[in-house]
Amino acid sequence: MHGDILWRFALARTRSNEAAEEIVQETVLAALQAFDAFAGGSSERTWLLGIAANKIADHFRRVRRAKFPGARAISPDATCVCDTCRGMFTAKGMWACVARKWPDLTLSATEKLEQAEALRACIDALPPGQSEAVWLRDILGIPASEVCKAMSLTDTNLWSRMHRARVALRSCLETKFGLRKEKGK
Repeated sequence: MHGDILWRFALARTRSNEAAEEIVQETVLAALQAFDAFAGGSSERTWLLGIAANKIADHFRRVRRAKFPGARAISPDATCVCDTCRGMFTAKGMWACVARKWPDLTLSATEKLEQAEALRACIDALPPGQSEAVWLRDILGIPASEVCKAMSLTDTNLWSRMHRARVALRSCLETKFGLRKEKGK
């Protein structure tokens, strides 16, 4: 019943059939082991997607540790200290400049595919906690209250992750579509 959505969710994040299958198996096993603890505060699908999101994060941690054994972990909620955020906001936290209106365009199938691939690449470049929040909230459309439960976050923490992720996505997409020049180019 939920296997297809779990597999598509894992495949979209990992881009590997083998990893997606493994994650779905780990998710189902974890759900079976914790089923008695499921309080029904969210739908079964949301609960399972939350478990899958944690299994995906575990997968990427294992991959990172294998690739970079001496690297220290970076908090998914680390404060933005890069040049991307600097200058974008006023001292009160408001946008420093008004966003330009995007023109209404009728896009070809190829252009839509290019945009979807650019968005996926930008989401994949986010820290895992931000990426998972974006997938659950914005891509899958799961209500914020259920995302908070699935990821064990407060409303404020989810809002913070989403805000940081959206700022980074905006910057990444503007760079990919030539609206912003990359640093050093």
